Amino acid sequence: MNKHHLLLRGFSSLSSSLCRRSGPPHLPARPLFPPSRATVLNFFSPHHHHHHHQSYHSPPSPYPLPTAKMSTSTTTTSPANLIEQSKRLAAFQSVTSHLVPFPNYTRIGIGSGSTVIYVVEAISSLLLPSTLSAMTFYPTGAQSEQLIEAAGLNLQYINKLPPGALLDVCFDGADEVDPALNLIKGGGACLWQEKIVVTSSKKFVCVADFRKISKGLGTSWTKGIPIEVLPLAANRVLGELKRMGSLEPRVRPGLPGKAGAVVTDNGMWIIDAPFKPLRVHGESDREGGEWQVDELAEELIRIPGVAEIGLFYGRDGVQQPEGGAQKPVEAYFGMEDGSVKVLSA
Repeated sequence: MNKHHLLLRGFSSLSSSLCRRSGPPHLPARPLFPPSRATVLNFFSPHHHHHHHQSYHSPPSPYPLPTAKMSTSTTTTSPANLIEQSKRLAAFQSVTSHLVPFPNYTRIGIGSGSTVIYVVEAISSLLLPSTLSAMTFYPTGAQSEQLIEAAGLNLQYINKLPPGALLDVCFDGADEVDPALNLIKGGGACLWQEKIVVTSSKKFVCVADFRKISKGLGTSWTKGIPIEVLPLAANRVLGELKRMGSLEPRVRPGLPGKAGAVVTDNGMWIIDAPFKPLRVHGESDREGGEWQVDELAEELIRIPGVAEIGLFYGRDGVQQPEGGAQKPVEAYFGMEDGSVKVLSA
């Protein structure tokens, strides 16, 4: 059994519903920073697409990508297996474009989600051991921490990043993605750590599956925008959210059989705040409760008691390479038919 099989087995035992403490237990999590078009590639197409920004145009990779023959357990490929294969191919293509051509990268962020396991597998498969030995990997939570360790990669924590330093790239998933690459994240209650790692990176690459693609945030992800709040401020925040037009916001309950609210590893609660689908462009209709993404995000983060929000918006790493950007420069999606769709900033 090789390390990739161990990695896959280890992932099945991880809980993705809650974000547990990542890092040494005696160190609190703390932030270091304040808070289209599509190309469709199938398993038999060469990895080729043009970036809107020339600075991230990658040369052709000498490394082979996985193909549709990856699954050999059955003679036919089920829809579920096809989706998993496309997610894996999406992960390999993201790593081929944004890490393989840059062996001088030394600090890599690793996020959470079902697709990130394939990102770690791709990193282990496509890069030479000598290159990997010079790289350090920073997790956004317990899931990615265990994936990094299971793959035998160098692990470090974001609170150890020197002041003024940046990660070279961060790979992470999303709960929903709109055409402008605004995201909703935080379904696993890791949104604060994820935003810290993403904004501590020069560029962010999103890897997900087709179910996360949306015409407007709040269309397919109907559970609401995750908002991390101080417990003592929860009722006040709920009142403000209702005033802003949120449709039945609520404190996220704990796991079945566990009394009380979900408690993040920062000691906070999560409020899930559904809104009408957010506008990508234009202005908000505040009276009607219809918000434009950036305008809603700016209002939410100003509510006293709100620690962080699950909207990733504003600028990307091309527009803001000095760090602090929240949006990905590209998003790779495994599609239902086994192809990969790439959205570029």
